Amino acid sequence: MQLNFLRLLRTIVAMLVCLRVGDVSAQVDAQPLDGRVRPIPKRSGPWENDVLVYRTGAGTKVEQLARFPRAGVSTLARLQDGRVVAAHQHFPENNRADFDKVAVRFSSDEGRNWTEPQVIHLEGLPTGMRFPFDPTLVPLPDGRVRLYFTSLKGQRFEQNRPAIYSAISSNCIDFIFEPGVRLGIEGRPVIDCAAVLHHGVFHLFSPDNGNALNPDAPQAERSERAREGTAYYATSNDGLNFTRQPDVQMGGGRRWLGNVQSDGQLIRFFGTGNRGVWMGTSTNGQSWAADETFRAPGADPGAVKLKDGGWLISGTGPRRDSSQQNGVMGGEPRSPIILALDANGDGIIDPREIENAPALLRKFDRDGDGRLTPDELRPATMERDRAPAAVPRGIREPGAK
Repeated sequence: MQLNFLRLLRTIVAMLVCLRVGDVSAQVDAQPLDGRVRPIPKRSGPWENDVLVYRTGAGTKVEQLARFPRAGVSTLARLQDGRVVAAHQHFPENNRADFDKVAVRFSSDEGRNWTEPQVIHLEGLPTGMRFPFDPTLVPLPDGRVRLYFTSLKGQRFEQNRPAIYSAISSNCIDFIFEPGVRLGIEGRPVIDCAAVLHHGVFHLFSPDNGNALNPDAPQAERSERAREGTAYYATSNDGLNFTRQPDVQMGGGRRWLGNVQSDGQLIRFFGTGNRGVWMGTSTNGQSWAADETFRAPGADPGAVKLKDGGWLISGTGPRRDSSQQNGVMGGEPRSPIILALDANGDGIIDPREIENAPALLRKFDRDGDGRLTPDELRPATMERDRAPAAVPRGIREPGAK
């Protein structure tokens, strides 16, 4: 029985690695280095999700303000002129040249209205390096903005392990690459970072994704797997030369996949949890406490403080077809395996969800024979399981009273 499950798991993981594992867009049909333009993928992927923008806190209900179509991996920051900038992975439907690139939008009214997405320009990126993905923006005291991002030499993980790099800009559109690696760990991918400047020190966090992202590699030792609730942590006085510190921890199904902000007194991390966005606070970046009163929907959030004391939150929402949670997407049935593996419902199968796959797959073996038959894997039908779309309780859509 164990052997059959392991074989099935290996097959599924091999397929999933072509999707955006751990929010890493390097896994999604990256542009080739020879300049040829590939057609936009027709299969499922992160382009089937939108980034949803909410406001919460300051005595208000959670209210949806905006939607960024075909987007993911968002981050928010407030510029020196008072505007809010959002950066996110951009998947336009009919523009292959801009597909899976980092784009920015700007808001002058606290997140209610946004400019159209504009793909960033990057000067000086070394030849052979992947265009930035998984962006994080950190405003600097002199008015410039530093972009921290994931990249690698090549296009896919089997070519090179990704690490965190940076670029600098005076307008948040035109960036200049800053030579060197900001944070890299030998033998492990370092992706999806969050960074903040607090009391003159740069704090950088990156979730521990283990060392087993390649399904063809030998099975990793337990110590090499992703550690739940753990993130790599590093500090820097200049934002360029980081020193790794002891890893940070947060239990309760909380992942260090998100955004970090400073209000001058506390560092606040907005991460991905089993029930949406969680917030933790720290005075020094090393010791953290969960804020049990905070709540917001979404995954892999960005966050910025609003002028009225509330929070603007951007997060990856569910797939655009609201019936996807009932086994149907875009009018076609979805596999119950994919629905089960995507535990947090963000449309992405991340490394932690892959590690939990064996236990989940056993639940489909209704007759206990150690095999999964077509009947046990058949998607739910539209007639049996389709339900009306619903807005999560307590959340108002734009324009709702």
